Amino acid sequence: MAASETHVIISPHFDDGVFSCGGAASQLTAAGHSVLVITMMGGLFQGELPDTPILSDLHRRWAAGIDPLRQRQIEDERASKTLGVDFMHVPLPDCVYRLAGDEPLYPSEQSLFGDIHPADYAPRLLKGIQIPELEAAAKVYLPLGVGHHVDHQIARDWGLVQMRDAPDKSALRFYVEFPYSKADRSTEMALGALDLPLAPADVILSEAAMKAKIEAISCYKSQISTFWLDLAAMESDVRLAFTDPQTGAYIERFWKILG
Repeated sequence: MAASETHVIISPHFDDGVFSCGGAASQLTAAGHSVLVITMMGGLFQGELPDTPILSDLHRRWAAGIDPLRQRQIEDERASKTLGVDFMHVPLPDCVYRLAGDEPLYPSEQSLFGDIHPADYAPRLLKGIQIPELEAAAKVYLPLGVGHHVDHQIARDWGLVQMRDAPDKSALRFYVEFPYSKADRSTEMALGALDLPLAPADVILSEAAMKAKIEAISCYKSQISTFWLDLAAMESDVRLAFTDPQTGAYIERFWKILG
């Protein structure tokens, strides 16, 4: 077996890394490598919750009890254990909880998928975060920005800055975020918005890896209720979304920098 490597997946929220890269992560751990999933917006929220339409809707859909963020952390911990990966939660709250004074920065669903608010403190705070595992990683996986979610943009741009001085840019991969990738031309638009020379670096998944990915996704009960009717509908959708229409193989989409 090849020498053990460390792979780091930068996940904007608790589920993004597993939803998008869970199959590849499973195959890496099965091969004896270490995988660390870092959730950048993985913090809890202290104080009175913002009274916004998007937060009310999310809490209703999540059905995660009186402390939904802690429940989402627990879901992520369970999913990570299912895949055999390590996890880290950066103590920065999801954008729907972030405020400027008493004003919510992202009060509506539409606001989540636009430009980063000029008063958003997340990019500034993340500048001070150094993660030693990035320097030693064989591969670092960043969100491509499919769907243009503000937290995905922030996490991607932070990762690019962290990797700016890396001598070998071949260590960097961009992953296509699911389920945003289901929208027509969403991946193409994200590639066009990222001004870098990129080439496909897809990973073919075994049936065992696909089963592990589905089992890990099932740990996110709050997200099952958000996106699917039940677990069977989730499995069907995941298998379809990650099937290559040309070959019929299961595949996760990644992109690498040319040159």
